[in-house]
This record gives sequence, structure tokens and C-alpha cells, in this order.
Amino acid sequence: MKTCLCGLWVASLVLLSAPLAAQPPVGPSLATAPKRVQESSRGAVRQIVPDRPIAVPGGRGLADPATAATAHSADIKQLFGAAADLVVTTVAGRAGGSTVRLGQRVGAIPVHGAGVALALRPDGSLQSATGALSERIDGSYPSGGTEPAEAARRTAVGKVAELSGLAADALRVRSESAAWFDPSLVDGERPDRVAVPAYRYDIRARAAVWRVFVAAVGGAVLDALPAERALDRVVCDADSQGAERTLAVPCGAAGSYPVVRTEGGPRVPGNEDADKVYDWMGDTEDFYRRHTALGGLTDLIGIEVPGSGKALRATVRVCAEACPYANAYWTDEQGFVIGSAVLGLDVVAHELTHGVTERTSGLNYVNESGAINESMSDVFGEFTELAGKRGRKADRWKIGNGTDVGVIRDMRSPRSAADPQPETYKGPGWVPATHSDRDRAPDNGGVHTNSGVGNRLAALITDGGTLGGRKVDGIGLDKAAALYWSTQTQLFPSADYPALASTLITVCHNNIDDKIAGFTAPDCAHIQQAVEAVRIPLLRDRT
Repeated sequence: MKTCLCGLWVASLVLLSAPLAAQPPVGPSLATAPKRVQESSRGAVRQIVPDRPIAVPGGRGLADPATAATAHSADIKQLFGAAADLVVTTVAGRAGGSTVRLGQRVGAIPVHGAGVALALRPDGSLQSATGALSERIDGSYPSGGTEPAEAARRTAVGKVAELSGLAADALRVRSESAAWFDPSLVDGERPDRVAVPAYRYDIRARAAVWRVFVAAVGGAVLDALPAERALDRVVCDADSQGAERTLAVPCGAAGSYPVVRTEGGPRVPGNEDADKVYDWMGDTEDFYRRHTALGGLTDLIGIEVPGSGKALRATVRVCAEACPYANAYWTDEQGFVIGSAVLGLDVVAHELTHGVTERTSGLNYVNESGAINESMSDVFGEFTELAGKRGRKADRWKIGNGTDVGVIRDMRSPRSAADPQPETYKGPGWVPATHSDRDRAPDNGGVHTNSGVGNRLAALITDGGTLGGRKVDGIGLDKAAALYWSTQTQLFPSADYPALASTLITVCHNNIDDKIAGFTAPDCAHIQQAVEAVRIPLLRDRT
């Protein structure tokens, strides 16, 4: 899909613990209750589903999920055959209850990769348990304690140098810690299900991060595996050209425009476009790492080129239709293409976010879903700029500020932009046509016009303001970023504006339960105020 810059049943849902008219009856324990126990091909327990939910041991109804999970943990440990203690690591709200994850510890040291997720009802009763735990603990750390030894560090670095083909002095140890290592928790097909004391190292090797486990006793390498891919950028220069055949080739592939800068490489003399795009791809990566659960962009939207691996790929100084080219676009085959006339941080982040959308919500690029797709790119493009504290206060929420073409869209005041947009749902300026085979509407059914509603909504949610006589209090950038990221992952391809509005409100309440970004009930009220101000109706309850 090519996207260009170009000129559930929910309403307002609050998750509450179910009222308890009386203490639940004392039932059988999970250990003795009828249940289905499922195992791996190696015979390791992976899931337990009781025929009926199991009350909290002792017959207590506990609305606090962490406390309830702790009460269930003895039975979980027994049935999974766990050889060490279980402790609560995370609690996540879900419709109809909570999901609590138990991690495995030997003393204060975690067992790498060990955990069980408990599905709990609001009263703490257990519906299922799914996970993998180590069944046997063997050995102990040296008498000097659990602090990683220098010799183990050298061994880990040497292993990554061997695997990556890089010199040891080109590598950087990002983190090191003690961790019990059970190979079956990395690869379930391994027959040995024994955890041994080890040291874990995360080591950066240019565009990759390796995770290495070194035995605390004996110093052997137990395992080494890629942990994540770091940001990897490749920039090509069209040098004010734009042959479609060449542009159709991703930067760095055979037949592409020349590669002028790669990850970690020097700046390009006389080519400000290449250096700016390289830097701004890094700024976008930094925003996503800091403000979302995504982590790096390269793994998600990087493009693989034979012989050079996966990277974020961009071609600059393009003149596809005119010169200077006043446009930018993203495709999942070419990557990012931009002309000099629209060179800006928010534009770069906008286009990269099209790639993110394609691999998360998958919003269709037509009609209302297409307008939301465009709005999501504007939202995250502006969030990236705001998070970096770039630009003047007067340019806040203005897409394209500082480019040769000037402001393309004004998210806070959509109707005042060069190409006016509606700021309320189906209000003045709304494009009513439907893009279909029989009734071709321009711009895929108004995706760049009707996105004004989503943009105004995001600006109101973040900064607050007044619209149509309604005063809205903002929730701030950090909460807004967390809100929109969760919404991005929960929307579906054909989502319309009512689905967007309902999902934003639901996500807010879920974030309260999940203790994400400090969300509170008043924040959800402010989000609903913003939705009402732009006149988006919520999804209807089924009667």
C-alpha cells in the first residue's frame, strides 16, 4: 500500500470489581479440582484449565488481583512442577477480570524466561493458568556473590565478536545481571529442563543486540541469541531525479539510487537532506522506544535487502513528478521517499508511522478508516516533534511547519489550513462521498480531508481547549502518547470514527486498571469531553 502526505462493543466502559453479595463458597483447590492439563511435546506443563473457576484458597473473595494470584501460587507451583518460588511481576486489566503474571525466582534472582499468566475473575477466582516454569534448580553462585565477573564479561563479548564478525572493541555491553538459565525456557524442544546459575549480558553490535548467558561456575557460554535489532538506517540520494523504476527499488538494493549514509556512518558533505532524514528517523525511533511498548522500529517496519539485512530505508532529494518534489510517501516495499520541499521531522515521523499502522491496526486506506490512518500518522508525527521539544510554540500542532511548502495541516485548527478540513464529525468541510468501484471519490474517500476530525480530537485530548462551547481539559503528552499507542494496537482495519472514539475511552479505563502512565478517572472524563466536542458518536450498546 502506498500512502502519501498530500496536501467491540464498547461505550464509556469502566471496569469495576464485581460486587460480592456474600463470600464465595469454599471450593476444591486447583490441585484437586477437575481440570484439563496440557503439556508440551516434551511433557512439560504449559496450560491448566479447571472445569469451573477456582475460588481463592481459603474461600476468600479477593478483588485485588495480585493478592489473589499470590494465594493461588502454591497450587500453580505444585502443578507446574516448579522448583522455585513464584512472585507477581505484572497485573493487566481485561474485560471481566485481570491477567496476572507470576515470575519464577531463586531467592532474589529471576529464572530467565519463566512465567505463568493467571486469568482471574474480579473476585480472584482462577479461570486458567498458562506458561512455562523451570522444574529443577541445580548449583549455586560462587561464594563471592551474584555480581557478574569480569572474566564472564570478556567471554560474552568474545562470543558476540565471533558471531557478528566485529572487533571486540566495536561492541558495547548494555546491561549485565545474574539470572538462572534453563535452556528449555528458550527452546521448548530441548530435553534438559534444569536451571543453572548464570550471568546475562545484552551486548550491542551495530544494528543488533545479542543476549549471552555465561555459566557462573566454569565460565562456559550457555547460549547466545539475538535479543532485539537496534535502529538501522540506510539513506539513498536521488540527486534531484525520480525515475519510477529506480524509486521502486528499496534503498540499498541492486539498482537503487546510491547509498550515501548507513547506520553509524559519517555525515554526508553537501547533502543536508540525507543527514536530516537520517537524524529524524532516529528521533522517531527514540519517541517510539520511550513512549510506546513497541521498542525499535527496525524489526517492525525495516525492509530486508539481500546481503545487507533489515533497515529503515529512505530515499531523499526525489523529483518524482516535479522538482523540488512537494510530497513524501511510504510503501512496505520501497520504504520512505521524500522530496526536498517537504523536509521536516513531523513529515518523516508521519510517513514512518504509516508503516507502523500497516503492521498493527492495519487500517484500510479509504473512507473513515483511511482518514483515521492519516490522522494517526499526523498524531504520532506531531507527538515525535513535541516530545523532542522541537519548534516554536506558535508552530505546535502544525504539520509541515518549517518546510518549503509551509504548513500542510493545522491539527488544532483544521479549518484554517491551506486546504481546510472539518474539525467535527460530518461537520463543515466533511467529504461525504464513499470510495467504491461504482462511485470513485477523490483522495480515497477524503482521507486527507476527514482526518481533520481525528487531528482536532488528538490536540484537544493532549492540550485541552474549547470547541463548540465545550471546554476540554488536556491530559498531557505522556498520557496521550500511551493512550494513542494502545488504541493503535486495538483498532481494526475497517474502524470508523465511532470505533476510534469508543476505543480511546475504553483504553483509558484499561490503563487505569493496568496502572499505565498514571491514568485516572478524570483523564477518562476529559477524553470523553473531547470526543463530545468533535461530535463523534460512540458505538451503540447491543440491546
